[in-house]
Amino acid sequence: MSDGVSISAVQETLEAKTAATSVIATTSTTKTDRLDAASSRLSVNVDPSNVGAAIHAYDVRREHIANNRQVLNNMGLLAGDMRRFHLELRRAVKSLSTDEMAAAYAAIVRVVEDMYTWNMRVGATEIAAHVFALQRLGRHEQAISRWRKCVDQNYGTSGSEPNGQPTVRLFPQTHTYALDAAVALKNAYFVREIYETAIHVIDKPQDSNIEDRLSVSRRQLFWAIFPTNTCESQNADIQVVNGSRRAWDPARLGSVFLANVYKDACHWAGTDHELLSRIMMYLIRALFSEGQRRRAVDLYISLINTRKTSNLVRPLVTREIICEVTFGLCRSARLDDAYKLLTSAPSEHRTLFAWNAYFDGLSNAIAKPQHGMAHVGAKQKALDRLRLAIREMETRDGIEPDLVTRTIWLRACFRSGQWEKGVKWFRANFEIMQHDPVCWDTVVRGALGSCGAAQETGWQLISDIVQRAESRVLGVDERMLETVLQCMLEHLANVDAEFVPDEALLRRILEWVEAKQPLARQQVFAITINALLRANRIQCALDLHARMARGSMWPAKSINCMIVAALASDNTYATAREFIERNLPRQHFVAAYFVLFKRAAHAKRYSHMWNIFDTHYPEICVPQTPTQSEYATPFPDAAMYNTVLRVTREYGDVHEHKRLLDRMQVHIGVVSDSMPRAAQRIASVYGYYRNRQQDPPPC
Repeated sequence: MSDGVSISAVQETLEAKTAATSVIATTSTTKTDRLDAASSRLSVNVDPSNVGAAIHAYDVRREHIANNRQVLNNMGLLAGDMRRFHLELRRAVKSLSTDEMAAAYAAIVRVVEDMYTWNMRVGATEIAAHVFALQRLGRHEQAISRWRKCVDQNYGTSGSEPNGQPTVRLFPQTHTYALDAAVALKNAYFVREIYETAIHVIDKPQDSNIEDRLSVSRRQLFWAIFPTNTCESQNADIQVVNGSRRAWDPARLGSVFLANVYKDACHWAGTDHELLSRIMMYLIRALFSEGQRRRAVDLYISLINTRKTSNLVRPLVTREIICEVTFGLCRSARLDDAYKLLTSAPSEHRTLFAWNAYFDGLSNAIAKPQHGMAHVGAKQKALDRLRLAIREMETRDGIEPDLVTRTIWLRACFRSGQWEKGVKWFRANFEIMQHDPVCWDTVVRGALGSCGAAQETGWQLISDIVQRAESRVLGVDERMLETVLQCMLEHLANVDAEFVPDEALLRRILEWVEAKQPLARQQVFAITINALLRANRIQCALDLHARMARGSMWPAKSINCMIVAALASDNTYATAREFIERNLPRQHFVAAYFVLFKRAAHAKRYSHMWNIFDTHYPEICVPQTPTQSEYATPFPDAAMYNTVLRVTREYGDVHEHKRLLDRMQVHIGVVSDSMPRAAQRIASVYGYYRNRQQDPPPC
């Protein structure tokens, strides 16, 4: 240590401090030199055994450094120490537990942010570490924001170097970390923005050694879009629950974008055939989802021809691509084409997954009249075709059906109207299927969706599920709980049910579901509330809404808007307005009032429209998050103005149209200083309609 302070004295001082203030520090040994209480230097040699103590030592010294002018005047030494400290932390983090890992990443974030605060030079290493740590902590939006600021500062908004500023060449890994954050958010817009910027700003160096390392980084950039596990990042260290269970599907990026990615990958990573096949798979999926079936099939044919005419060690056509094309053709009702493609594929590509994709297409065809399966005879033929296809898979490829295959067959039986065959087959294969919640889910949904006798069987099956789950014979997942809960709630909404289960059974099932999953997903409640509103059972819907609120499960915006629309049946909209003010979070006020605003305009109830207009004019304060302060948003906003102006213009209500435009002009001036972007959107709508005023048509 500097200033002649002995190592043992520093260790004793730090051990005394950490024992009183930090749990992590008490379990970590202090084997290395740290920050001297009287010194401006941070001399740290971090290893997995002393990470907690090192982090605590840095936190203790932060205030001392910030308040000491002599320390801040010696920025060069201090910046070097901080740079070494966060690099040591990053090297040690791989051997830490989850909690210690999170603490280390948080410390890296603090170190880099302190460097910004103390006006130190933040280089590419610090920027990469900052974005990396934020992404690993699950602070994905902050990671993307930091990446975006660094790109603007160092490359300019147009991608060129800003004049008069020192330029920091960002590492390619920095873009990959930002892309990981965008994928974790499942935000296609962010993914496209980050990828296109990264491809634009990564320069091609002259040094061949650097080019080799850059080639690896570019491949990592591509793989970040297509992680092995589409639900989480491929190399995530910390699992962060963000409330959304939907897996990331790269096909959402669109066929045009994916085609450009494929071209870039051919240029930068042309030897990575696994990557090219993965991109091609999602490109084919995107084409099918966009209705471009012919282009998807032509693309597959071109891959087949490439495989025949080239000497690729690893062909681009994979079993995943075969499965994707088969499934896409089945969804497009091209069952014969899907069968020809599947049977003509190489035997190593005719996997169980590809066969199941074809089976699922046959099962879906039974349920959709547009596929020619509207009458009973056609459905029976489709069911026989499915049975023969399963037998062909067994005899031709020697593949045994799995639980997915059995579930598809079970679902097809119910869809064809043969619920008795489905239940009988389920009981005949009970030993195989009894432990799979998906099979139980399929048979319960199928039985309850059929006639009265089948509904009685379905409720008995639900009772068996509860009994087996309580005795731990059947493992119950969230989907099963949602199925049972949805059946319960839909039963409450269906006053004309053919079979009414016993009240004691209903109470027992409901108590079991609530005990297992007190915070059920909002989607189930949304479906049920929608069913209640369609049945004109508004009070039941309100009771269910109150139940969600009591369970600390704020109803989604769509649910609130559905209820507001149902309550707006009276001429004064008073009930709906009272519901908004008393029961909805302020984040939903604009969307909920928009429903009333639009309804009043279409009904030409302009007096009510202006009453709604003045409720929160000119702005409304909305809490952004529970931990952040409130921010203001204009009321009405640009969308509300646009809708009403369009309606008044279509109806020829010139007086109301001009009155709205005059109020908009005043509103723009009121909010222009505090909300410039919102004012700009309102001004855009104002300019559009101001230039298109027309006199009323002649009578």
